[in-house]
Amino acid sequence: MENHNIAIIGLGRVGTAFLKKALSSDCEMSVKAVCEMCDTPGRKLAEQDSIPVMDLNDIVELGVDIDVIFDLTGDNNVSRILQEKLLQVGNTYTEVAPARVTRLVWTLIAGDEYLPNLGKSKSQIYADILLEGAK
Repeated sequence: MENHNIAIIGLGRVGTAFLKKALSSDCEMSVKAVCEMCDTPGRKLAEQDSIPVMDLNDIVELGVDIDVIFDLTGDNNVSRILQEKLLQVGNTYTEVAPARVTRLVWTLIAGDEYLPNLGKSKSQIYADILLEGAK
């Protein structure tokens, strides 16, 4: 199976759980970089594992060395900014994973464990999607 090089943006509660699973020995993803400005347990874990902690621009500059960027910040603007930055540098290879794809990947790598809840019900998430589409 092909190994995929990833970057993770946001190492709060959800991002830290995702990072732990991505670092597990049976995972086919290789974490090449993370972005976290605060001193979180996820950032400490990345540093202990010698994973570079970078800002968004530095991750974008990695170019095609990153296959997929997982935005786990919970801020819709971050994914949009990342996509814009990738287009500005002409990188049409690296993908920013949509939230639904991130949850699918989580399901595949975590088995019966659930991604930590961000405090929103499925109905609230759908409402947010509809409101975002109305703009």
